[in-house]
Order: sequence, then C-alpha cells, then structure tokens
Amino acid sequence: MDASKQINEREALEMLAETFAEPPENIRPEVERSTIVGWDSMGALMLMAELDERFSIELNAETSKKMQRIGDVLEFLRQKGALKS
Repeated sequence: MDASKQINEREALEMLAETFAEPPENIRPEVERSTIVGWDSMGALMLMAELDERFSIELNAETSKKMQRIGDVLEFLRQKGALKS
C-alpha cells in the first residue's frame, strides 16, 4: 500500500458517510450496519467500488457480508494498510 494513499480514521468515517449517503455524525465505529439505510446491497457494492478505486483494495462479497459495524470496515482498512494506526 502506497503510504500517500493512507487515510486517518476521521477521513475514513467521512468516506463511509459519503458512500452510504449518511450524515457524517451518524457514522461512528460502533454503529451497526442494520441501522444504516444506505448500507444495503447497493451500498455494499458502492463500498467495494470505492475501496477498489481509492486504494486498489479488493473487498469480496463474502467479507463484506461479515461486516456488521462501521468498526469492521475500519479494521479491514487497517489490515490492508489503508488506515493509519
């Protein structure tokens, strides 16, 4: 992962708010997927596309389905080197 492409947690939360068309104040690590209207099947596809375009990270459908909180997405980004620790 190119270090210049890394983002911090605030930037990641803003990206997720935009991806799921949610107000930024609604997107926090502890927020459950089921409470985010935009995190439906289309939102999951949007997230996959965003991660691929922005970071060249492939998020497959199986991994996406396992994500139940915003924090799971942040942890995925951390594991892939896209999120600064």
